[in-house]
Amino acid sequence: MSTRPAPRPARLLAVSSLAHFMNDGVVFFIPVIGDLLSQDHRTSTVVITAMLTIFYITSAGFGIVVGLLADRIGRRGAMIAMGIATLGVSLVGFYASLVLTGIGSDILVLAASALAGIGSSAYHPLGGSILQRGFSAGARGRALGVNGAFGSFGRALYPALFFVIAALGISRPATTLIFAGLSLLAAALIAVGLPAEPSDAKDRLQGTTSTLGSDMGTAGAPAVADRLTPRSAPSTQPPSLRSLLNRSVVALTTIAFFRSVAFIGIVAWVPIYLTTQRHAGLSTGLGLTVTVMYAGGIVGQPVFGMLADRFDKRVVLAIDSLGSALGIFLFLATSGTGVNALLALAVFGLFTFSGFPLLLSLVADYVPRGSFATGNALVWGIGSTGGQALGPLVTSLLTGGSHANLGVAFAILGAVAAVTVLATPLLKRTQGSTRMAMFG
Repeated sequence: MSTRPAPRPARLLAVSSLAHFMNDGVVFFIPVIGDLLSQDHRTSTVVITAMLTIFYITSAGFGIVVGLLADRIGRRGAMIAMGIATLGVSLVGFYASLVLTGIGSDILVLAASALAGIGSSAYHPLGGSILQRGFSAGARGRALGVNGAFGSFGRALYPALFFVIAALGISRPATTLIFAGLSLLAAALIAVGLPAEPSDAKDRLQGTTSTLGSDMGTAGAPAVADRLTPRSAPSTQPPSLRSLLNRSVVALTTIAFFRSVAFIGIVAWVPIYLTTQRHAGLSTGLGLTVTVMYAGGIVGQPVFGMLADRFDKRVVLAIDSLGSALGIFLFLATSGTGVNALLALAVFGLFTFSGFPLLLSLVADYVPRGSFATGNALVWGIGSTGGQALGPLVTSLLTGGSHANLGVAFAILGAVAAVTVLATPLLKRTQGSTRMAMFG
């Protein structure tokens, strides 16, 4: 029976990076939709709160289902494409809620939020597992870092792009519909670009080692052995969810959760802090300041991915957490929105948005390769996304209802991020990586 060759590493990275760009772009655009619903559509605060809560909880919880399913049936590329398409359909729902009024609009908002949560739950566990399987241990962090940079680019670009398109004379609801079309188009490209698992060719290993080795240079043979398993039914049933909860996975999920509570608790409130406490106003300057913070991950993720390939990942993770805490403390030591404040937020963003390659590189060391997607769903879905859902609420509680206390809340959350370093020794030391080329 003829079989198609497994996609080359460069193709895996390119197509999965497109998926990451689209996924994170839409995910970080959804709060903008909440703002539109609140200001232009007079949607109640209760509905907006419910919208965001449903989105984040659905995304965190459904990720486990997606991970377990992918580890049992494969088809990660197709499932990622379905996730991006579902995000596109959710934007159509948000568009309808913006043009309708009354209870029907509110119902559509909540339904679209649930769809968006389901759609967004797919990429991180599945895209991460594709790269974990498709690259050798010595190149995995760099691949995840480059891929993560595209996600950071999407989250930094999408909100600004929305207002650019709207400025061309297209209505804001119609601009949302344009983004929906882009998501559906990207989903089709992803479905074509990832037609097979990166692990499809284990049964053909002897016949393809030389070909695939040319894609990875000196890392070729280890990469093939590391990433190839049958596409059809696996030879062994993936371990149960309970069996994956070893000490390192539980500790890493806990660290990811509290990091995310602290980081997103700060990130979500930075715009309000700038407008109410530093009198930035709703201006271009505010947009630039927030963009500088988000853009830090574009640089930080590839850098920390390379560090993860070369040094003890636990130490690199600890440095990342401490760097984020230092960044927010430096920001609090500045005043206004001048150059010093921008530089401090850039440092904060550089470390804060660089966790993706670190966390998923560690997951690949702590779970069997047949359970990468489920392990990712635990650490990223329950840990990072779960913390993301709780972070803004924690900040609100710390302020006691007064924006004047946001600085104190940020300081407390920065300290929480730093304290997560104390849990690092609970993580099992991983085998040191040799310096291997990503593509040769």
